[in-house]
Amino acid sequence: MAAPRMTLNGAYQLKFDDDQIRQFIEEDWGDSISEKEKREMLAMKRVELSSVAALDITVENADAACKVSDFHQPGSDQVAYDEVYLTADGRSVESKRKPKDPSHFRIYFFLHDFDSRKPLQTSYGEIRVETLDPPPDYLKLLHPFRPVG
Repeated sequence: MAAPRMTLNGAYQLKFDDDQIRQFIEEDWGDSISEKEKREMLAMKRVELSSVAALDITVENADAACKVSDFHQPGSDQVAYDEVYLTADGRSVESKRKPKDPSHFRIYFFLHDFDSRKPLQTSYGEIRVETLDPPPDYLKLLHPFRPVG
């Protein structure tokens, strides 16, 4: 079997306006918190969401050592989450649970506290992410970001 290989297809900086953040807060908390608490939470969520990245990676020749939980950055306890497996062209979701072919797949996931100065650690070493671009519209529609409650 050939050596495992990972290819970065895209790295994206997610942007949220205050209306979107308010909607996230409303969906999570509704009437259970006061308007003052919602305003305070808005400020906290702005900071939290300012460092969320989405990553699109193709994995080839994977073996049993490949784990989604290995996708992280050094010095951070944040790991890949809300992953989906995309078709080879990246234009549709193949699976939300596991890849059809666990040795060759394309994965799209979110990562909090992303720092582009640090590499992305994977099961097979590091991937350098030089820049974060705005996500293409089709990915925003295909797998929208939902904050962790």
